[in-house]
This record gives sequence, structure tokens and C-alpha cells, in this order.
Amino acid sequence: MEQKRRKDQWTAMDDEKLAEIVIQAVQNGRTQLEAFEQAARELNRTKQACGFRWNKTLRLQYGQVLNSVRKRPKQLMRSHLKLALSSFEELTEAYNELEIKHTELQSEYEKVLKWVQQGVNLVGDKK
Repeated sequence: MEQKRRKDQWTAMDDEKLAEIVIQAVQNGRTQLEAFEQAARELNRTKQACGFRWNKTLRLQYGQVLNSVRKRPKQLMRSHLKLALSSFEELTEAYNELEIKHTELQSEYEKVLKWVQQGVNLVGDKK
């Protein structure tokens, strides 16, 4: 005799899809609630059903994966922050050097402009 299956029963494929969506969402910085909403659309279930399934059954199976994924963005954020700070310091230093060079060039430009003006005046006086 064939076993009857409930219409709303979860399959292994449903579980895998839900876990994939939740883990990917958290990895990308979204919340589990957002993941449940996405899973609900893709699995044709309610977000509450997805949340209940995750919390009652799948969280135990995928908890370690989820925790490692949660830590990864923080580590990436720290390394990006360090990189940004060192880049900022390099940019500040480069800006300061450029500002000094600009001031020097501006002074040279003014000297050349005076020299040209004197030449124009000298040529004008000779005419």
C-alpha cells in the first residue's frame, strides 16, 4: 500500500533550496526574514512556513555553515576598512605633495608671466 503524502510536506529538494537561499542571503548581508520571503516565492509557500521549517529542522543541520558565513562578512569588512584607511592615508599624502607642487608651479608661472610682461613692455618702448 502506498503511503499518503501531505500536500504541504517538505521534500529534500525543498529543504536544500531553503537552506541555499538562507545561507546565500546571510552571506550577502541580508536578513533571514528577507531570505524567508524569497524562499516563499520560489517554493510557493508562506514566509512563515519557510521560517518555521528553517528554525525547527534545518537550522540544526546548517548552523555551523550559517555561523561561518556570518563571520565572513565581518572579516571582509575589517580587511576592506584597513585597505580603505591605508588608501586614504596614501591619497592624503599624494594630495599634500600635489598641493606643494601646485604652489611651486604657480609661483614659477607668476615669475614667467612677469618676465613676459617685462619683455612686452621693453619691445613696446623700443617702437
